[in-house]
Amino acid sequence: MLLNKLFFHIKPSNVADWMEDLGFWAPIIFLLIFTIRPFTLIPLSIFAVACGIVFGPYMGSVYIVIGTVLGGTASFFALKYFSKEIHIQDKNKQNVSALKSELEKNGFKSVLMLRLLPAINFDLLTYICAKTQVTPWKYIAATAVGTLPGSLMLGFFGSSLLSLKPMNLTILAGIIILLVVLGIMMKKNVSKKYNTEKLKEEIKDLRKSA
Repeated sequence: MLLNKLFFHIKPSNVADWMEDLGFWAPIIFLLIFTIRPFTLIPLSIFAVACGIVFGPYMGSVYIVIGTVLGGTASFFALKYFSKEIHIQDKNKQNVSALKSELEKNGFKSVLMLRLLPAINFDLLTYICAKTQVTPWKYIAATAVGTLPGSLMLGFFGSSLLSLKPMNLTILAGIIILLVVLGIMMKKNVSKKYNTEKLKEEIKDLRKSA
């Protein structure tokens, strides 16, 4: 997000303007953008909010979920098969090692919990999943379910920027409350196993050394 503010200066409204000119092709272009987004430095939220602006709260949320899963899947396989292999157990990263064991033992459940936990960046979690023995279908399924609440929030938020409909605002408020509650629950569960702040730093260090 900081890089976008400093260098790209891309706003959701800019993306929405570009997409509206594409007509029939807009959903396809959006999904393609979501698919390649993990390989850029552009935040997911930029395109997700724009999706809500262009397609409305319901179809926008559907496209956000599909696009997020496509992007996460493309990134997962690219990192798993085409990036430098790392041996986590050799890197003296206590929290990452604990996460690796948890992911390989309870793949779907662990990925789902971390997708619901806002403290873990989407792309960082994709990276560490790709470097463990998490099976692809468990990763994809957990990503689809785990990103659903956040996708709904961004879809409804984006649509509310153009039209402040009471019903949409009420639904948005409900989704935010749900995300906060889920985040607190996941935080308590995860914090028993590893320190999330140190975990993020250890994953970043691994990416730099890869």
